[in-house]
Amino acid sequence: MKKSILVVLMALVLTIGVLAEEWVVAGDYTFPPFTWDETGKGDYKGYEIDLSRALAKEMGVELKLTNAAWSGLIPGLNNGNYDSLITAMTITEERQLAVDFSDPYIKVGLLVVTKPNNNTINSLEDLKGKKVAVQIGSTGDLTASDLSGLKQILRYDTAPEAFQAVINGIADASIMDGPVARDFIRQQPLLKVAVPEFTEEIYGVVVRKGNKELINKINGALKVLKENGTLDKIYSDWFAE
Repeated sequence: MKKSILVVLMALVLTIGVLAEEWVVAGDYTFPPFTWDETGKGDYKGYEIDLSRALAKEMGVELKLTNAAWSGLIPGLNNGNYDSLITAMTITEERQLAVDFSDPYIKVGLLVVTKPNNNTINSLEDLKGKKVAVQIGSTGDLTASDLSGLKQILRYDTAPEAFQAVINGIADASIMDGPVARDFIRQQPLLKVAVPEFTEEIYGVVVRKGNKELINKINGALKVLKENGTLDKIYSDWFAE
Protein backbone atom coordinates (compact mmCIF):
# COMPACT_ATOMS: atom_id res chain seq x y z
CA MET A 1 0.00 0.00 0.00
CA LYS A 2 2.77 2.41 0.94
CA LYS A 3 4.63 1.62 -2.28
CA SER A 4 1.50 2.28 -4.34
CA ILE A 5 0.93 5.64 -2.64
CA LEU A 6 4.56 6.58 -3.27
CA VAL A 7 4.26 5.72 -6.96
CA VAL A 8 1.08 7.81 -7.26
CA LEU A 9 2.70 10.75 -5.48
CA MET A 10 5.77 10.57 -7.72
CA ALA A 11 3.56 10.49 -10.81
CA LEU A 12 1.62 13.49 -9.51
CA VAL A 13 4.82 15.46 -8.90
CA LEU A 14 6.06 14.69 -12.40
CA THR A 15 2.73 15.70 -13.91
CA ILE A 16 2.70 18.98 -12.00
CA GLY A 17 6.27 19.62 -13.12
CA VAL A 18 5.29 19.22 -16.76
CA LEU A 19 2.22 21.45 -16.39
CA ALA A 20 4.19 24.10 -14.54
CA GLU A 21 6.90 24.45 -17.22
CA GLU A 22 7.62 28.16 -17.30
CA TRP A 23 8.06 30.29 -20.41
CA VAL A 24 9.72 33.58 -19.54
CA VAL A 25 8.81 36.26 -22.08
CA ALA A 26 10.28 39.76 -21.90
CA GLY A 27 9.41 43.01 -23.60
CA ASP A 28 9.62 46.77 -23.35
CA TYR A 29 6.16 47.44 -21.96
CA THR A 30 6.03 51.13 -22.85
CA PHE A 31 4.72 50.60 -26.38
CA PRO A 32 0.91 50.77 -26.51
CA PRO A 33 -1.16 49.36 -28.11
CA PHE A 34 1.31 46.44 -28.32
CA THR A 35 2.37 46.38 -24.66
CA TRP A 36 2.07 48.63 -21.64
CA ASP A 37 1.69 48.55 -17.87
CA GLU A 38 -1.80 49.86 -17.07
CA THR A 39 -1.12 50.69 -13.42
CA GLY A 40 2.67 50.68 -13.21
CA LYS A 41 2.42 47.60 -11.00
CA GLY A 42 2.71 44.81 -13.54
CA ASP A 43 -0.83 45.06 -14.92
CA TYR A 44 0.31 44.38 -18.46
CA LYS A 45 -2.06 44.92 -21.38
CA GLY A 46 -1.90 45.09 -25.15
CA TYR A 47 -1.95 43.14 -28.37
CA GLU A 48 1.29 41.30 -27.65
CA ILE A 49 0.28 40.52 -24.08
CA ASP A 50 -2.84 38.77 -25.37
CA LEU A 51 -0.74 37.08 -28.06
CA SER A 52 1.77 35.86 -25.45
CA ARG A 53 -1.02 34.39 -23.33
CA ALA A 54 -2.62 32.67 -26.31
CA LEU A 55 0.72 31.19 -27.37
CA ALA A 56 1.47 29.97 -23.84
CA LYS A 57 -1.94 28.33 -23.60
CA GLU A 58 -1.50 26.60 -26.94
CA MET A 59 2.02 25.46 -25.99
CA GLY A 60 0.83 24.19 -22.60
CA VAL A 61 3.27 26.27 -20.56
CA GLU A 62 3.00 28.77 -17.73
CA LEU A 63 3.68 32.31 -18.92
CA LYS A 64 5.89 34.71 -16.96
CA LEU A 65 6.01 38.26 -18.32
CA THR A 66 9.03 40.47 -17.65
CA ASN A 67 9.26 44.19 -18.33
CA ALA A 68 12.73 45.32 -19.43
CA ALA A 69 14.37 48.29 -21.14
CA TRP A 70 14.45 47.98 -24.93
CA SER A 71 18.23 48.42 -25.16
CA GLY A 72 18.82 45.46 -22.85
CA LEU A 73 16.35 42.98 -24.34
CA ILE A 74 18.59 41.10 -26.78
CA PRO A 75 21.60 41.05 -24.39
CA GLY A 76 19.30 39.80 -21.62
CA LEU A 77 17.89 37.10 -23.88
CA ASN A 78 21.33 35.90 -24.91
CA ASN A 79 22.46 35.92 -21.28
CA GLY A 80 19.66 33.49 -20.45
CA ASN A 81 17.51 35.94 -18.46
CA TYR A 82 14.49 35.23 -20.69
CA ASP A 83 13.35 32.47 -23.03
CA SER A 84 11.77 34.75 -25.62
CA LEU A 85 11.02 38.34 -26.55
CA ILE A 86 7.59 39.45 -27.76
CA THR A 87 8.04 43.18 -28.08
CA ALA A 88 7.22 44.71 -31.48
CA MET A 89 10.65 43.67 -32.75
CA THR A 90 11.01 43.88 -36.51
CA ILE A 91 12.73 40.99 -38.27
CA THR A 92 15.91 42.42 -39.81
CA GLU A 93 19.03 40.84 -41.30
CA GLU A 94 21.19 42.56 -38.68
CA ARG A 95 19.16 41.19 -35.77
CA GLN A 96 19.10 37.73 -37.32
CA LEU A 97 22.86 37.61 -36.86
CA ALA A 98 22.33 37.72 -33.08
CA VAL A 99 18.97 35.97 -32.52
CA ASP A 100 16.39 33.79 -34.24
CA PHE A 101 12.84 34.84 -35.12
CA SER A 102 9.61 32.90 -35.35
CA ASP A 103 7.28 33.13 -38.30
CA PRO A 104 5.77 36.65 -38.55
CA TYR A 105 2.67 37.46 -36.50
CA ILE A 106 1.92 41.03 -37.67
CA LYS A 107 2.92 43.54 -40.35
CA VAL A 108 3.06 47.30 -39.72
CA GLY A 109 4.95 50.34 -41.07
CA LEU A 110 6.99 53.31 -39.92
CA LEU A 111 5.62 56.84 -40.18
CA VAL A 112 6.61 60.39 -39.26
CA VAL A 113 4.78 62.54 -36.69
CA THR A 114 5.07 66.27 -36.01
CA LYS A 115 3.21 68.91 -34.04
CA PRO A 116 -0.16 69.75 -35.64
CA ASN A 117 0.93 73.27 -36.62
CA ASN A 118 4.08 72.10 -38.40
CA ASN A 119 3.38 72.22 -42.14
CA THR A 120 7.00 72.07 -43.27
CA ILE A 121 7.36 68.27 -43.15
CA ASN A 122 5.35 66.30 -45.69
CA SER A 123 7.93 63.81 -46.91
CA LEU A 124 11.16 62.15 -45.79
CA GLU A 125 13.05 64.66 -47.92
CA ASP A 126 11.62 67.42 -45.71
CA LEU A 127 13.44 65.98 -42.69
CA LYS A 128 16.74 67.39 -43.99
CA GLY A 129 18.08 69.94 -41.55
CA LYS A 130 15.61 68.78 -38.87
CA LYS A 131 15.98 67.17 -35.45
CA VAL A 132 14.35 63.73 -35.34
CA ALA A 133 13.40 61.84 -32.17
CA VAL A 134 13.46 58.02 -32.10
CA GLN A 135 13.45 55.13 -29.66
CA ILE A 136 17.03 53.96 -29.34
CA GLY A 137 17.83 50.75 -31.20
CA SER A 138 14.43 50.63 -32.93
CA THR A 139 13.90 50.41 -36.68
CA GLY A 140 12.90 54.07 -36.46
CA ASP A 141 16.40 54.73 -35.15
CA LEU A 142 17.97 52.61 -37.91
CA THR A 143 15.89 54.37 -40.56
CA ALA A 144 16.80 57.82 -39.27
CA SER A 145 20.46 56.80 -39.23
CA ASP A 146 20.23 55.97 -42.94
CA LEU A 147 18.67 59.31 -43.88
CA SER A 148 21.07 61.95 -45.11
CA GLY A 149 21.03 65.57 -44.09
CA LEU A 150 19.36 65.31 -40.67
CA LYS A 151 20.47 67.99 -38.26
CA GLN A 152 20.40 65.62 -35.29
CA ILE A 153 18.99 62.26 -34.17
CA LEU A 154 17.69 62.40 -30.59
CA ARG A 155 17.55 58.92 -29.09
CA TYR A 156 15.26 58.04 -26.17
CA ASP A 157 14.70 54.91 -24.13
CA THR A 158 10.94 54.80 -24.80
CA ALA A 159 8.50 55.80 -27.53
CA PRO A 160 6.53 58.20 -25.23
CA GLU A 161 9.76 60.07 -24.48
CA ALA A 162 10.42 60.48 -28.21
CA PHE A 163 6.89 61.79 -28.75
CA GLN A 164 7.24 64.17 -25.81
CA ALA A 165 10.42 65.61 -27.34
CA VAL A 166 8.39 66.63 -30.40
CA ILE A 167 5.56 68.03 -28.26
CA ASN A 168 8.07 70.07 -26.23
CA GLY A 169 9.76 71.42 -29.36
CA ILE A 170 13.05 69.68 -28.65
CA ALA A 171 12.66 67.66 -31.86
CA ASP A 172 10.93 68.59 -35.12
CA ALA A 173 9.60 65.10 -35.81
CA SER A 174 9.65 61.48 -34.71
CA ILE A 175 9.91 58.29 -36.75
CA MET A 176 7.89 55.54 -35.10
CA ASP A 177 5.87 52.37 -35.73
CA GLY A 178 2.49 53.33 -37.16
CA PRO A 179 0.14 51.66 -34.63
CA VAL A 180 2.11 53.11 -31.70
CA ALA A 181 2.05 56.65 -33.09
CA ARG A 182 -1.62 56.48 -34.06
CA ASP A 183 -2.58 55.11 -30.64
CA PHE A 184 -0.67 57.95 -28.95
CA ILE A 185 -2.43 60.53 -31.13
CA ARG A 186 -5.83 59.01 -30.30
CA GLN A 187 -5.07 59.34 -26.62
CA GLN A 188 -3.33 62.71 -26.83
CA PRO A 189 -4.00 64.70 -30.04
CA LEU A 190 -0.86 66.78 -29.55
CA LEU A 191 0.78 65.33 -32.65
CA LYS A 192 -0.25 64.53 -36.22
CA VAL A 193 0.84 62.04 -38.86
CA ALA A 194 2.95 64.10 -41.26
CA VAL A 195 4.23 61.25 -43.42
CA PRO A 196 2.10 58.06 -43.45
CA GLU A 197 3.55 54.55 -43.40
CA PHE A 198 6.53 54.38 -45.74
CA THR A 199 8.06 51.01 -44.78
CA GLU A 200 6.94 47.45 -44.10
CA GLU A 201 7.82 46.19 -40.63
CA ILE A 202 7.29 42.48 -39.87
CA TYR A 203 7.37 41.38 -36.22
CA GLY A 204 8.34 37.94 -34.92
CA VAL A 205 8.86 36.21 -31.58
CA VAL A 206 12.57 36.28 -30.68
CA VAL A 207 14.59 33.41 -29.18
CA ARG A 208 18.27 32.72 -28.62
CA LYS A 209 20.26 31.75 -31.69
CA GLY A 210 19.98 28.05 -32.48
CA ASN A 211 17.07 27.26 -30.14
CA LYS A 212 15.24 25.28 -32.80
CA GLU A 213 13.09 23.32 -30.35
CA LEU A 214 11.50 26.47 -28.95
CA ILE A 215 11.13 28.10 -32.37
CA ASN A 216 9.35 25.00 -33.66
CA LYS A 217 6.96 25.06 -30.68
CA ILE A 218 6.21 28.74 -31.17
CA ASN A 219 5.73 28.36 -34.92
CA GLY A 220 3.43 25.39 -34.34
CA ALA A 221 1.35 27.40 -31.88
CA LEU A 222 1.23 30.41 -34.23
CA LYS A 223 0.00 28.15 -37.03
CA VAL A 224 -2.84 26.85 -34.86
CA LEU A 225 -3.79 30.37 -33.72
CA LYS A 226 -3.88 31.54 -37.34
CA GLU A 227 -5.97 28.58 -38.49
CA ASN A 228 -8.52 28.71 -35.66
CA GLY A 229 -9.04 32.47 -35.93
CA THR A 230 -7.50 33.41 -32.56
CA LEU A 231 -4.81 35.58 -34.12
CA ASP A 232 -7.39 37.49 -36.17
CA LYS A 233 -9.54 38.02 -33.07
CA ILE A 234 -6.64 39.40 -31.05
CA TYR A 235 -5.78 41.73 -33.92
CA SER A 236 -9.38 42.88 -34.20
CA ASP A 237 -9.58 43.50 -30.44
CA TRP A 238 -6.72 46.00 -30.61
CA PHE A 239 -6.58 47.40 -34.12
CA ALA A 240 -10.08 47.27 -35.63
CA GLU A 241 -11.30 50.75 -36.54
